Amino acid sequence: MSTTSTKTTAGVNMKLSQEPRAVKAWPGGIPNAQTVMENTPGMAYTPVLIMQGLTILINKLPATQRLYERMNATYSAEMIHIFGSLIITTAVYWALGLLFMFADLTERPKWLLKYKVQPWKRVGPKEYAKICAIVLRNQIFVNIPLSVVMGKYIAPFRGMRTNLPLPGVLETVGTWWFCLWCTEIGFFYVHRLFHSPRFYATFHKKHHEYTAPVALASTYCTMTEHALSNLMPVILGLCILGSHWSMIVMYFCDLEIGTLCTHSGYNIPYCHRALTHDYHHYAFNENFGPIGVLDAFYGTSNNFKRIMKEAQARHNGDYDKASQDVLAQLAQWEVEKEEREKKAIYGES
Repeated sequence: MSTTSTKTTAGVNMKLSQEPRAVKAWPGGIPNAQTVMENTPGMAYTPVLIMQGLTILINKLPATQRLYERMNATYSAEMIHIFGSLIITTAVYWALGLLFMFADLTERPKWLLKYKVQPWKRVGPKEYAKICAIVLRNQIFVNIPLSVVMGKYIAPFRGMRTNLPLPGVLETVGTWWFCLWCTEIGFFYVHRLFHSPRFYATFHKKHHEYTAPVALASTYCTMTEHALSNLMPVILGLCILGSHWSMIVMYFCDLEIGTLCTHSGYNIPYCHRALTHDYHHYAFNENFGPIGVLDAFYGTSNNFKRIMKEAQARHNGDYDKASQDVLAQLAQWEVEKEEREKKAIYGES
């Protein structure tokens, strides 16, 4: 007989069983009980290394040097900061986000489905239309004005160049790490503040409409949250350093890929881990930060770490099987939540 431990999080009594429970399958027959979790925390840094490596390599190419010469001879630095940044970052966001949307709506490619973190939850076409409308609103009314402010005022003031010479290896790596720490600090404190009773309903509740988020829902939020939580922490480090335009594009694209993957609901090997953030969307008051350093400092990831540690102990330290165990528990909590909601609405006993 298995034993259980209980933990109360956000008013929910969570029971952690020793064995994964079978739950409803996702339409199309995704094998939810056998979801593959082959993506350790170390593997999740692969996209970061690839992005840095590509930036360093591309910046060293003679063709890139000629491109920057021609670009700066044709357009002003202001135009490059405003339109160049907008075009590239928007294209990256929608290209990857739409790929994940295609997978969700068509259940293709089949190999991807085994990496679904919460396979019993599905976002349909109507919900996706709603998500896309909010994302477009935020891009039009937040991203565009902010890009104009960056190009016209902040970039000239901070000396954020667009011309040659291009950053080398040390500047590229150093910029990324410095900006990551600024993002961790800025995002953690703003995110945690928006979870407080005073601000949650007004600013952050919309983002938590989906307990099993999808990629495009990473910026499904109020315009205030999008500006203060999604964008300002990212810009902070770049502005402090007065970074070159190529560093701005690199860091924004890297963060976009990261947040799309962590919200995608797919725990794909060698990509940013989705399980940690999915747990935040369900447990509500855990895993606030992007890299977890401040969560560890404030103890706001203790419950998640405890659950993972207990799961690993049951599976002789196997991280993949422990992740599957936690995945199954998320499913059980979801079933219990639905049962409570039915009782509240229909008075079932």
